[in-house]
Order: sequence, then C-alpha cells, then structure tokens
Amino acid sequence: MKLAASGERFRVIDDFLPEGDLEEIRALARRRQFHEVASVVNAEADGLAHRSRGALLRQDAVLLSEDTEVVGMPNAYDAVLQELHSRRDMFGVAGEDWTVVGFSFWQYPAGSRLGWHNDVDARGEFVFFLHEEWNASWAGDLTLLDADPETVEIDTTGMSPLEAVEAKAGAASHALTSIVPKPNRLVLIKEGTIHCIQRVDRTAGENVRQTMTGFVGINPPEKQQQADNSNLERLVSVLGLD
Repeated sequence: MKLAASGERFRVIDDFLPEGDLEEIRALARRRQFHEVASVVNAEADGLAHRSRGALLRQDAVLLSEDTEVVGMPNAYDAVLQELHSRRDMFGVAGEDWTVVGFSFWQYPAGSRLGWHNDVDARGEFVFFLHEEWNASWAGDLTLLDADPETVEIDTTGMSPLEAVEAKAGAASHALTSIVPKPNRLVLIKEGTIHCIQRVDRTAGENVRQTMTGFVGINPPEKQQQADNSNLERLVSVLGLD
C-alpha cells in the first residue's frame, strides 16, 4: 500500500489490498447480480451502467444491511473502514462527523460515462477499482476539480444545479485532475468535490470498469429521523439497498 498522489480534496492509494484480500472481494463482486441503471446526472448522454445491491456498514464495522452472500466480514470492508478512520483531515472523526459507510459494486461498459456532479449528501466518498486489468487508452478516468467549488465564481443564472457544476469545472483556474482507473487503486474524495467519470472508450471491448464505490455519511439520531429529509435514505437509494 502506498500513497501515489494527493491534493487538497483527494488521495490516491495504490496496491491497496494484498493479493488474497483483493481476490476475495473480486470473487464477491463476481457473485453479485448486476442490474442496468440509468444515470442520475444525464441519462441520455451518459449511457447505462450496471449496479449491484449495496451494503451499509456502521463506523465500528457492524454490518447494518442484510447480505446473504457474505459470511463474516470481507477483509476489504475492514481495510476501507480503517483507511477512512485514519483520514480525519478529509472526513472528520468517526462516530462524530460520520457514522455509516454505504457502498455498492458498479460496472461501466464501453461507451458509458457519468457526467459532472458533486455528492453533497455525503461527508465524502471512495472509489476502489476492482477490474483485473486496465489500459490507460480505455479511458474511464475519474476526473475532479481539486478546489472548493465555492471559490469558482461564475454567473450561474438560469442554470440547473448540474449545469452550474459543469460550468464551474470548465471555468476554474485550477487544472483538472484525472485519475486512471488502475486495478487495486483506492481513491478518497472530500465532500462536495466536483467530479465525473470519463466515457469508457470503445477499444475497451468487453472489459468493464468495475469498482466498489461508497459514501461516508451520518445516521441522524433517532429523534431527528423523521424531521430529517434523511441523507441516509437518499444514500441507501443510490446504493440500491431499498
């Protein structure tokens, strides 16, 4: 495991899992049933991706969602949790600033992408690349703006929120950061970071960009659950847990 790159709003960790743990989580992903899902950013332009049912973990490694395909806790789950715990500069203190981690497995085939967006309903997120091989020419890069979106001053009058996000990505004086989806690479991203998934090139053929992608969130106290418009419920919906 090694820190390969870092910025104001992201960290890239290569060789994240040892070989045995990596094969364990890949085997679990292979057993999953995937379903086509339309993009929540731009369904027409982005194309279809495939998502498996997700899982929800408490910050102390208690599995909150039923998962009949998992016997015990896969080492990858625990490794991700430990990494999130250690990144207080990005996500805050576990148990105080965040209490749950939800994730699912995703596949992006040739021709698909995910347009510019920022995930404001989470404390942050992670992307762990599971595919066994990936050529840089196959694209599918995770591209992000390594700057606070609020510092990018443009006139967004008449724009939808997503149009404003893309406009900020294009207008920012900061260079965009593009992260190749290298196998066994973990990317950590701060809350509210503008990012996208570049379109997977047709030369990828049958190879799919496969990830374990998750969000760091907070489970509101019981007395607030009904009053809160529940970020947790939206997180659960995105992950396919509902």
